[in-house]
Amino acid sequence: MKPAAGGTAGPKGLGALATLVLGASCIGFSGVFVRFADVGASALGFWRMAFALPFLTLWALRERAADPAVTGGLAPGSRPWGVAILAGIAFALDVFLFHLAVGLTTIAKASLLGNAAPIILAAMGLLFFRDRPSRAVLAALALASLGIALLMKPDALAQGSLQGDLAGMGAAVTYALYLVAIQQARQRGAASGWVSLVSSLSCAVVCLALALALGEAIVPRSLQGWLSVMALGMVSHALGQGLITVGLGGVSPSLAAVVLIYPAIVSATAAWIVFGEVPTALQALGGGLILAALVMARRG
Repeated sequence: MKPAAGGTAGPKGLGALATLVLGASCIGFSGVFVRFADVGASALGFWRMAFALPFLTLWALRERAADPAVTGGLAPGSRPWGVAILAGIAFALDVFLFHLAVGLTTIAKASLLGNAAPIILAAMGLLFFRDRPSRAVLAALALASLGIALLMKPDALAQGSLQGDLAGMGAAVTYALYLVAIQQARQRGAASGWVSLVSSLSCAVVCLALALALGEAIVPRSLQGWLSVMALGMVSHALGQGLITVGLGGVSPSLAAVVLIYPAIVSATAAWIVFGEVPTALQALGGGLILAALVMARRG
């Protein structure tokens, strides 16, 4: 898979890796923000996009002003509109299922299930895009998978419901599809800000339609609720997903797969601090293995 060319390529190598890690860190706080919110799962997705859209619009406009190629590329047909819209639809399903899982089980478990997406992403890269990871990256994926298993403390497996488990696994699959679509749009030459804006706008439309169809509470009923949806939009999406969109243009699917497991560590830590979900020794070991996998993947 070739990175995007010209001014839309974004950082490469170490810069792209650092960008992905920072974006993944921002996403790791999603579970805490969701737990404090007081609207439905789809409505959360809508507000998450709504509060991110102004920042993403400014980002896209800045790209347009800085790069003449981007200026001439915003007309329909000159950028992969379809791929970006599909990314938004996939992300709408992801945020709906993840928000649903957080409400039905622990934050740590929902995050761990949702962050299985990188493993699926690596498999997609290998099967469909002929990405051939090095032995080091394959070993890193195995190590990261072991880390996830250790992070899932045994007593958490009995908590929540089957619906929560299925929602978490569904979130993993749809997020993997979102990442594939984003990476395809970036590597076809689309600017990072443009991709984020188009995908987020389509995601907002789908989430609002779902919320209305399901009869969810849409408007937050408290200051805490408003602050939660604002944080989801500004921190988890505008900053988190935006940085990931930038970073994906400069790394292979396999390396991205390892890095994007990192939100599980952030989620487990945040749940420990905010809600008292204390990790066991095995969970701490699991987090260490994932960090080791990040280093191994970088060297590979």
